[in-house]
Amino acid sequence: MMRFLFPVLALLITVQSLPARADERTIDHAVLAHKALQRLDQHMHMVGYRLTAANAKYCKKTVPNLGILLHDLKQYGDTATARHAHGFFSELAVNAIAPDSPAAKAGLVTGDGLIAINGQPVEDIEIDEEKLAKEQPEYRRIAAINAMLRKAAAEGSIKLSLLRGGLHQEIEMTAAQTCPGQFQIRVSKDRNASADGKIISISSALAEYVLSDDELAAIAAHELSHNLLKHRERLDSQDVNRGFFGQFGKSAGRIKATEIEADRLSVWLMANAGYDPQAAIRFWTRYGKEHGKGIFSASTHYRWKKRVGLFKEEIAKIAKIPNTVEQYAPPLLMVEGP
Repeated sequence: MMRFLFPVLALLITVQSLPARADERTIDHAVLAHKALQRLDQHMHMVGYRLTAANAKYCKKTVPNLGILLHDLKQYGDTATARHAHGFFSELAVNAIAPDSPAAKAGLVTGDGLIAINGQPVEDIEIDEEKLAKEQPEYRRIAAINAMLRKAAAEGSIKLSLLRGGLHQEIEMTAAQTCPGQFQIRVSKDRNASADGKIISISSALAEYVLSDDELAAIAAHELSHNLLKHRERLDSQDVNRGFFGQFGKSAGRIKATEIEADRLSVWLMANAGYDPQAAIRFWTRYGKEHGKGIFSASTHYRWKKRVGLFKEEIAKIAKIPNTVEQYAPPLLMVEGP
C-alpha cells in the first residue's frame, strides 16, 4: 500500500516554515515530511526502473541505467532537518535503489554518500550554468552529476567511491540497457501526471491517492507510453495547440488520439514488468467515480468508462497469448516508424 498518514504537501509546508528555534515536536513533524516524500520517490523510482528495464527489447532506443536515484543536500531548504532525516554522509547521497538493478546487485544501499565517480571527486565536477539554466539553482549540481553518471555508464564499467557510516567503499558496476525514461515525484496538491518527451512527472497528491504499486505503475506506464511513442514530437509536427484552443477541432482530436494510444500501450508495458494490468481498470474506475469531472470532461480525453473499455480490450488481447510466452510484444511498439 502507498497511502500515508499525512499529506506530503502539508508536511513540506511545515518544513519550509520551521522557526529558527523549533521545538522537538515540530522537528519530528518535519522529519516525517522528508521521509514521506522519500517513500514516494522510492516507489516511483522502483516502478519506473521495472517498466523501462522489462520493456527494453521493444524500445528502438535504449539507454544505460544504473538504477540509482540521487539527492543533494542543497536541494532542501532546511538542510539541518534533511540531514537528520536522511543521514547524508556526504552532500550527495543515494535516495533510492531499484531492486534487481546494477546498483542493487553491486551492493549500493539507500543513504550511501557519493564522493567520487571513476576517481573524480564530485565536488570538483564543473557545473555548466548556461547549459543547466532551465534547472532551479539548487538542482543544477545534481543534474550535472547525473549527466556525468550517464556518460560514464555509457562508456563501460563505472566505479563509485562512497561513504557509508563513516567508512569508504569502492563499488564497480556496469549499467543495464533500458528504455529511456526519467521519473520524478513533483510536490503538488493537484492530482496530475505529465510526460515531456524525457521526464515522467507524477504529482505527490496523485501518488498518494494510489492504493498499490500496481496502480502507480498504471499511471507511470501511461505517461511512459507518451514518450516511447514520441507523442510530443508528433503533436508539435502537426502544430497542435496545447492551450485553451487545444480543446477544440483538429487539435483536440489529435491529442485524444495520443491519449488512446498511451492507454492501449500502457497495459502491455505493465504486464511485461510483472504488474497487474487490471490495476489500470481499478484505478481509473475509482478515480473516475470520485473525480469524474476534470480531464474526463475535456474533449481531449475519453470519459472514464470508455477509457476502462480500452484497457479491457488490450488485456483481452494479452490473455489470448500462450502462457509459455515470457513477454508480450506490444503491438504499438512493433509498428515500423521513424
